[in-house]
Amino acid sequence: MTRESLTHEELRDIAIAAVEDACETAKNPPSDLGISCKTNRNDLVTAIDKKIEEDIAQVLAQQTGYALLGEERHSLSSFAGRVWVLDPIDGTMNYVETHRDFAISLALCEDGVPVVAVIADVMKGAIYSAIKGQGAFCGEEPLALVDAERTYQDAVIITDIKEINALPRLQQILLESRGHRRYGSAALEIVEVAASRAGAFVHLWVSPWDIAAATLICQEAGGTVTRLDGTPMDIRYKGSVLAAWPTVHRTVHNRLIVEPV
Repeated sequence: MTRESLTHEELRDIAIAAVEDACETAKNPPSDLGISCKTNRNDLVTAIDKKIEEDIAQVLAQQTGYALLGEERHSLSSFAGRVWVLDPIDGTMNYVETHRDFAISLALCEDGVPVVAVIADVMKGAIYSAIKGQGAFCGEEPLALVDAERTYQDAVIITDIKEINALPRLQQILLESRGHRRYGSAALEIVEVAASRAGAFVHLWVSPWDIAAATLICQEAGGTVTRLDGTPMDIRYKGSVLAAWPTVHRTVHNRLIVEPV
């Protein structure tokens, strides 16, 4: 079998196995995590981030041969063809400080479009997955489609203080909603939307590895994922994200961008 002939189902299974092994690494770290800072004191990386990325990269190289974009050490010259996108630990601050609400996120993209997605909520032992056009799953159970008619007034909104400060109109939306939450892992926060536990996720700056897998899972559950200004999501580039149930997406986008009141 050539790598070009691998089916999406086979690639999903390869991804799930690699992520499940990585979960065990994350749950059984050495006493010294080898913590260091990247761009600032709250932008952390650990030796476990690096080990998971290297372990998954090795498995994917051996079993598929496709290029990999990873947050820590793997870069790309092009998204042409089949490319893996990996965040070895999304929510490293949570991994270090709260020991929960962190994820391993892996997507396969074809010409920049996610077609296979796997996200592990490590401490909950939940594996979310999707294949483009085949729905989204938690383990073996399909995720029900999100409620296309439910409004933001009847939903929890996930966002951060930075977005609240930068977007004054968002403050009023939150006051009119069921309230706001923040968990510290963009991948898991978009999964909350896909799993119908939150109506929207609003963020001003995410990277490809943060959202490549989560975007597909949310879309396959019936959610809408765009940039904050409503333009189509292109996971190849850093930028904003508005992931939401359809009516919530339309009305939040309208209130923030189109006809603010």
